[in-house]
Amino acid sequence: MSAIDKIKAILKDSQKYMESLLKIRTKRGDLVKFKLNSSQKRLNDKINELQAMGKPVRIIILKARQMGFSTLTEGRIFHKTATTKLTNSFIIAHKEEASTNLFSMSKLFYEELPLPLRPMKKASNAKELIFENPTPDLNEKQTNPGLRSKIKIDTAKNLDAGRSSTIHNLHASEVAFWDNADTVMLGLMQAVPNTPNTMAIIESTANGVGGYFYDMWQKAKRGENDFIPLFFAWYEHDEYQMEVPSGFTLTDEEQELKELYHLKDEQIVWRRWAIRNNCGGDVEKFKQEYPSHDEEAFLTSGRPRFDVQTLHKWYAKAVPGERGYIEHKKWVPDDKGYLEIWEQPQPNRWYVIGADTSEGKVNGDYSTATVWDIKTYKQVAKWHGHIDPDLFGDELSKLGYYYNTALIAPEKNNHGFTTINKLKNLNYPNVFQMERYDETSDKTTKELGFLTNRKTKPLIIDNMARMIRESLIETKDKDLISECITYIREDDGGTNAQEGCHDDLVMASAIALFVMSNYVGEYYEYFENTTFTPNKDKHLPFALQDDIDTTINWNDL
Repeated sequence: MSAIDKIKAILKDSQKYMESLLKIRTKRGDLVKFKLNSSQKRLNDKINELQAMGKPVRIIILKARQMGFSTLTEGRIFHKTATTKLTNSFIIAHKEEASTNLFSMSKLFYEELPLPLRPMKKASNAKELIFENPTPDLNEKQTNPGLRSKIKIDTAKNLDAGRSSTIHNLHASEVAFWDNADTVMLGLMQAVPNTPNTMAIIESTANGVGGYFYDMWQKAKRGENDFIPLFFAWYEHDEYQMEVPSGFTLTDEEQELKELYHLKDEQIVWRRWAIRNNCGGDVEKFKQEYPSHDEEAFLTSGRPRFDVQTLHKWYAKAVPGERGYIEHKKWVPDDKGYLEIWEQPQPNRWYVIGADTSEGKVNGDYSTATVWDIKTYKQVAKWHGHIDPDLFGDELSKLGYYYNTALIAPEKNNHGFTTINKLKNLNYPNVFQMERYDETSDKTTKELGFLTNRKTKPLIIDNMARMIRESLIETKDKDLISECITYIREDDGGTNAQEGCHDDLVMASAIALFVMSNYVGEYYEYFENTTFTPNKDKHLPFALQDDIDTTINWNDL
């Protein structure tokens, strides 16, 4: 291969270009060639993958501190802008100093390029770097205009940043810390064409629950936007290791972390150092600045109602189920299905389904249902999506029959009435009934569904909190665990989802677990010794409640 062919190959390949031609300043202040670390390679490979598929690059990054993603993003942007005609790139951070620091990387890249490979430069100032023929001679400029490409910076304090431009490459840095992220990002994304030659990278460390970055991240995880969510844990960074001192021993917590995330002692030593020196000795601050998983990054600012330490352990071990839907009492796999299953129904097993109904609006809360095995107290399935309340009744009926005519306990509040009426019209035979005392008639009646109010809500939440604290239940559902982590105590003593979060799965599960604990669970042996043919026997589990004593007197509520 000739020298010219080698140069062409380098100019064409972004990683070869960055590692062969670009120089960076290290944390020690040395000027060295840019060599990608393992985390930067992972991001670079994802960008290449999307480009190879002919897709616009849309990536959102949640990261631990100082892992080098800004450097990698600036390197990609510089490569594209300094080698391609008519390319506009835009860099924006939360404050002036941060934007300037990012922009200084591009200036250094240019200054350290071999002279023959430097594109003509028209301007280099505090706000932009323009690759264009600087000549005032219009004839010369017409015959040799240069690239006519540029890199421009701004800060998120400018609400009109990027609105008057077309942006082919966008780097939005530390977005979780922007004051008006919704407004600024709305303008910026309108400026980025939805074409394969464009790239938009949003990256940030976490800044608590709620806000634009948090919402964008959650939507990306759920597939509700085109951004690919990439999380980078602290232990993925090559530099976060230190020499193991003599006499080093692990605490119980460190031993558990080592086994959970397959850590080396060198990484544990660095973690200890970072907690002491970077986080003021506060382990919780370390989790936010150097998270091990994405939910750990978004630490709640309120008072968590559930045992967060237990939930973090569960989250680390959680895995996706198989997605699909039920049609004619048969399971149909479908990656876009609203139903997620971890365990298929087993013969002669009893199940309870807790359900929470929403309005069905696309941007509103979700209608949810969680399916629990009565014997193991294990969550085996979940239905989660936006749907009209009556149609949700159809889905619950299908799900109930599929899981051996499970006991369905739907919340009857608000739109839940519509769902319950649909189940009633469908003649579904096994719907939870709640006793209600009428003072006027002095009679106790049974009504379908579970009424959540100021008296019953503390009961079901307290019950769920106890079961989580004592690890009496088992779930691999990351969505449910996430909702539990961000479910908090309010100042008035009540409990709700933290602002910007959901609690639909929490409520559906709390209802199911309460029904299991107080009505069905303790009678499992009775049911187990009862001859039962799923979908055929009329004597279903909850139909037996008239013949046995219940542990809760609903009249006292």
